[in-house]
Amino acid sequence: MRTSTITVSTTFILALANLSAQQPTSNNGKPTVEESAPPSASDAVVTGHPFSAIKYARRVKELPNGKQRILSNEQFPVQLARDAQGRIYMQDIGPLGDPDCNLPQPPEPEVCPVWSAFVFDPLTQTITHWPEGERAAHSAVVLKLSAAQVEDAENSTSAMPANELDWDTTGAIITKQDLGEKDIEGIQAAGVRTTNTIPAGHFGNKQPIVTIHEVWISQEMNLVVKIIDGDPQNEETISGLEHVSLQPDPALFQPPDGYEIQHRTSVGEYVDNDMTDLAGWFVTPSPSASQN
Repeated sequence: MRTSTITVSTTFILALANLSAQQPTSNNGKPTVEESAPPSASDAVVTGHPFSAIKYARRVKELPNGKQRILSNEQFPVQLARDAQGRIYMQDIGPLGDPDCNLPQPPEPEVCPVWSAFVFDPLTQTITHWPEGERAAHSAVVLKLSAAQVEDAENSTSAMPANELDWDTTGAIITKQDLGEKDIEGIQAAGVRTTNTIPAGHFGNKQPIVTIHEVWISQEMNLVVKIIDGDPQNEETISGLEHVSLQPDPALFQPPDGYEIQHRTSVGEYVDNDMTDLAGWFVTPSPSASQN
């Protein structure tokens, strides 16, 4: 599924590879001791329990039997993970030069032949970026972050968003309901439902128009687990996490075996797209939700 964030292009990956001949690195392409020495552990931000999951957003229709039928995907499903050291793994599946992978709408999006992945490490203050997939080049680049970029990355992955919709409330009746707690994908989450009711006759409508915005949050996990937007009797957009594991695979937080690792000595360069992706770390309402 295609996320709303900006995808790192093939051109970007190739440009980083070409820079290896233009910028100095230490022996064997690795930084010197002075370059690689991490800050103290107290400088790292670890917020929430380690996990891995697939983040999704789907348009669904409620059927008379209570089941849901997937109509389309609002974005490509992407994998997220966080470990006990506060490292963040994130995929960005999209058209790395392949327009066929920019079509998330089918209920089962096609598997792209190549996509990007990266790990933000608050201890080493780096982002390590590499491609994955059957047509991926087997190389990874370690990019140094500035202090401001580290702060932005930590905020993006620890400060939960407000998750409020910008509704037109003219003539509407807005109510909020505490839904208590329930288990979602093995995570205890607390839910709140906001209901927007347009009374009959306000827009010439014969029946009241009802839309909901439902948010489920786990404070312990520091995660938004699920968001439901739409008409509970018709179509809804559901965004959330699925296939959750509380024991993420350690292999996620480093490039695959056999990848050539390149270390950039410059600070703060070539990470804009990854920083944009990090800003979309949390589950948020689909852009179409406010149009319901």
